[in-house]
Amino acid sequence: MRPALLSALLSLAVAVPSRAAPVVEAEPSRLVLGPRARAEITVRNAGSGLRAAVSMGTLTPGTSGEDLTRFFWTPPSDARAPALVLFAFWSGDAPALSDITVLALPCAGRTELAIDTEPGARVTVEVAGSRFGPRRADAQGHLRMPVEVGPSAHEARVIAELADQSKIRVLPLTLPPSPWLLALSPQTSVDGAPVHALLVVPDIEESAGTELVADGGRVEREQEAGRRLLLRITPEPSRSSVALAARTLDGSIRAQRTLEVVRTVAPPASPALPPEPPPARWVLGGAIGGYVAGGSNAGPEGSITVGYGLPRLPVVLELELGFRAQWMSTVVGTLGVQSSTLLVFPIDLAVRWEALAVANFRLSVRGGGGLLVASHRLSSNFDAGFSQGALGWELFAAVQGGLRVGPVEPYLEVRGSVSQVSTGQLDAHPGGAMFSIGVRGELR
Repeated sequence: MRPALLSALLSLAVAVPSRAAPVVEAEPSRLVLGPRARAEITVRNAGSGLRAAVSMGTLTPGTSGEDLTRFFWTPPSDARAPALVLFAFWSGDAPALSDITVLALPCAGRTELAIDTEPGARVTVEVAGSRFGPRRADAQGHLRMPVEVGPSAHEARVIAELADQSKIRVLPLTLPPSPWLLALSPQTSVDGAPVHALLVVPDIEESAGTELVADGGRVEREQEAGRRLLLRITPEPSRSSVALAARTLDGSIRAQRTLEVVRTVAPPASPALPPEPPPARWVLGGAIGGYVAGGSNAGPEGSITVGYGLPRLPVVLELELGFRAQWMSTVVGTLGVQSSTLLVFPIDLAVRWEALAVANFRLSVRGGGGLLVASHRLSSNFDAGFSQGALGWELFAAVQGGLRVGPVEPYLEVRGSVSQVSTGQLDAHPGGAMFSIGVRGELR
């Protein structure tokens, strides 16, 4: 392995891992920030579904092979301050801490130290084990020394030599804190489902306590190992996003993320298609029942119906051939009993409107009228009997409720009619209120 190659495997093991965490390498092992700063990150043994996160800068996928994946990292264009950059790699959307590899890449910053010392002194600066210089101070004892300051540096030692004397001065260095790594797995919440959040605090930072706050969600700690936390974020109902902030207990924010909540949209229900208009069809049916019209005008009735349904219209033209009967017996003084029998054969034309159809239920309205062909027989035990024919008429209106069962439709009809059959010896009304039960079927 080349000297400049740093291989780090810092798996966060708090339990026996279910699978090996990835092996991560960075080249170079340290970086000086600037316009051309760039690092190559190689990940091995990652398995399927590799995920990656970085605390600052841009991580771009590079070439991939059977056993490795390369990334290229570039810092922000305006980054000049030293920082310890954190990288995290894992597989899948539900990792444990033991499945995650964290790599820390030290990035130094270039700056100039303004030094005041004795005129003409020979000056050397030591920062975190690195030496810069020597350089001569000018006649006024002023000097600006270019140095590289790493993220773990806390002081600079200035060594000034003049003739056979030397002086050492320590300058404290105040560096901005390195950003924390805050990553989400998965990146978005689908319909408010919980997601995992990984929080990693740089080891070089003094511990002041850590917490993750969520505006619009609930935070629960799942695992913790040192400065690495695995948390569960559950968005509140109806929220479209959750603002996350990782901070110290004194309120200093070190990392921020926004968890987007993606709501699945059910495909719009296709509008219910109107029922296709009925085609032309023949209808054949029959019914039996009874009628009541007051007095002796009552009896059984039956009919057969032949209809033709108009194409593309819920209208059926019908021819109805029926049968009705009624009887009457009267005591005539002391002579005896006189009996009257009336048989009626209606021939009606009707129009039936199929007004309503809900599932298998049908509601129809009928109206029509026609000719009544009748046969009247009068008999007694005191006189000769006789028979006579008669003609009459009727008009009617009816309501039918039916239930389609396969190819047939049983139905119930309630009819009101006005009818009359008259002769010199008869005045009958074989109609009135009629009730019948029938069944019909369509022939197409």
